[in-house]
Amino acid sequence: MKNKLSGMKKGVLATLFLSHIYLLVLVFGSCVDQLDSDPFNSCPAAKTVNATDIKITYSPYKGSSFATDQDTVALKDFSFNFELVPQLNTEGFIGNLPGRAMALTCIQSYNFKNISNIAVTLLAPFNGLPVGTDISYLLKVNSETTLNRFRQFDNLSIYLGATLNIVPENYQQLKTRTFLFLKDGTNVSVDSSSPYLKTN
Repeated sequence: MKNKLSGMKKGVLATLFLSHIYLLVLVFGSCVDQLDSDPFNSCPAAKTVNATDIKITYSPYKGSSFATDQDTVALKDFSFNFELVPQLNTEGFIGNLPGRAMALTCIQSYNFKNISNIAVTLLAPFNGLPVGTDISYLLKVNSETTLNRFRQFDNLSIYLGATLNIVPENYQQLKTRTFLFLKDGTNVSVDSSSPYLKTN
């Protein structure tokens, strides 16, 4: 009986030992130098599209709506937002396979193939600039690029935000016409008015 119990004890200890070894292998094997935001390629690839329209909104976004031309906002909270309206190219569309789960952090991206550039001109004087002035050079899309130089329309979401690259006089308002220039020589335009900008 003692021999039987001793054998069982050894078997349990051996199993526990092997389990610990296996666990250590899993833990050390899972260590990586850099976290992959999409390790299983669960996010959909960028879809090839044509842009058909453009919409303008203004941040900040509060109370489930964007700022309007009746609002007054702090310049530090302000951004000029472009929403590109995509039309999927049938030949470029690849649907999600049945049963394929998308990661919660995924945002669909697009390759806009027909956009040449975006420009913004004044419909009313602003900070000493006359009507008709192209102010694309005053709108900063990222830390390095202003809108007048921006030509990279691949791998974007439908939203593109820009900040004002100058400090205007207090309580000024932008009244603008935004042009979406397409590679076929046509364009789409939309008029909009920003909230009043508080600078001090």
